Amino acid sequence: MRKVLITGGGGFIGYHLCRDLSASGYDVTGVDLHFPDDSSGEDFRPVIGDFRDKELMKKLLEGVEIIFHLASAHLEISLTEEEYWNINVHSLRAFLELAKNSGVSRFIHVSSVGAYGNLKSWPANEETPCVPQSIYGETKVAGEEEVIKFSRETSFSVVIIRPAWVFGPGCPRTMKLSRALRKGMFIMIGKCNNMRHPIYIKDMMDAFRLAMDKESAIGEMFVIGGERAITTNELVDNFCTALEIQKPRIRIPYWMGFVLAAAAEGVFRLMKKEPPLSRRTLEFFDTNNSFDISKSRKLLGFVPRVSFLEGLRDCRKQIVFNENHNN
Repeated sequence: MRKVLITGGGGFIGYHLCRDLSASGYDVTGVDLHFPDDSSGEDFRPVIGDFRDKELMKKLLEGVEIIFHLASAHLEISLTEEEYWNINVHSLRAFLELAKNSGVSRFIHVSSVGAYGNLKSWPANEETPCVPQSIYGETKVAGEEEVIKFSRETSFSVVIIRPAWVFGPGCPRTMKLSRALRKGMFIMIGKCNNMRHPIYIKDMMDAFRLAMDKESAIGEMFVIGGERAITTNELVDNFCTALEIQKPRIRIPYWMGFVLAAAAEGVFRLMKKEPPLSRRTLEFFDTNNSFDISKSRKLLGFVPRVSFLEGLRDCRKQIVFNENHNN
């Protein structure tokens, strides 16, 4: 039974990956600061901890063959830039060294298409220059460079994955958007003609398995996305179709959304809470994400099988159940 360690195992993608691999017979340990309340009943081992804790990780890495490193500072407005750099970049080398010395055979570093920033032309691929527009994107690029540098210096087997927007049941963005739409509280900001590139969680799981098993993946970086990019307008329309609800009636200019976001950040920072709208989340309405996944098709054999609308319909019951349960 192959042993797999997944950092960030309590997050949306990491939790799905822990469950998916353990259901397939892998010996899986997930590490994170938090896990869903019902995780104690899962087949994998959820461990509360930080990947930067050397003594803890040394114990957990005994016999581990594969690491999926998903843990990162992401959308937390309350985190300082120093914390972003520490988590996403400066702590990586020590973790890589520990993994290599522990006998890990493959280190799969999960980055993000947030590294690209707002694309000026598309579709982008692995060779497209990165121009990040947030501290998150900036540190994800630097984290990739740290992994590549270590691999070149030590010949450690690494794979870098840049997922596009992964959606599905349990995804905070999916749940937040569906909840706002069902309550009639979603506001369209700007023209919403920007491109979004979704990929359903089941397709993402397929890509992870290929990155774990294919020899052709070693030393490579892959952008992983769904069958095609869509506009934000189309994205919202598909949500409404799948959930069988009316489309949003309110649309405000982008400049107004920016003012509201800046104000919300200031107020909620004083309250030490995450704001319902921030300049970071405004990227949903103005950032272009559209990707060419030819490399992942060719070297990994990755084929996305679930369209955006099919994915939404597939998880509709869980979305509605979670909303009703939370209410």
